[in-house]
Amino acid sequence: MRAAFLFLAFVLVSAVPSRLYAQSYGDVPRYELGLQLNLAYLNGVNDWGGGIGGRFHYNFNQHFALDSELLFRQQNVPSVTIANPTPVIGQTTGLFGVRVGQRFENVGVFAHARAGFLHFGNDGGATLLTKNTLPAFDVGMTLERYSGPAIFRFDIGEMIVPYGNTTLFQSPSVIQIPPAGPLGTRANPTVEFGIAFRF
Repeated sequence: MRAAFLFLAFVLVSAVPSRLYAQSYGDVPRYELGLQLNLAYLNGVNDWGGGIGGRFHYNFNQHFALDSELLFRQQNVPSVTIANPTPVIGQTTGLFGVRVGQRFENVGVFAHARAGFLHFGNDGGATLLTKNTLPAFDVGMTLERYSGPAIFRFDIGEMIVPYGNTTLFQSPSVIQIPPAGPLGTRANPTVEFGIAFRF
């Protein structure tokens, strides 16, 4: 399934002729600013969870744009302690990259590729991983519906996190769920819903 998804994203990016990038953006506003609701599964770290954040696009033309996103979510620590059975940790994700695709009359279809970071905070000394900030890479597709200056957006993608030798935090007072071990590289499915405004 993931291989087919990535192949489709590659075909979409390749299908836009390079001469289109040189066209002016015409009546497409240059800036887009919006609110995103995120649903992600952190493979090996936690189950599905939701977050909220903002998104900013700078449109070079109708087909090509810079794409940036900053999200925040609350993350339950997958461990149990007597003092704090359900510690919660803040998780911040920042992604910056490009998107390319095609706009039709009221609909746009795009592929995006972004790089950035995944940062886990702490709550009262609770720590989720042995390393708090990690690189992150995101590839996916976006479907947009235009209504005047408003944009309704749906995204589906994969966030790839190279945890490497990073493990879930271990402490004598903590029972690990799941068992500790190097996380390696993990692919994490994401779904997002958003609304934005063009200006």
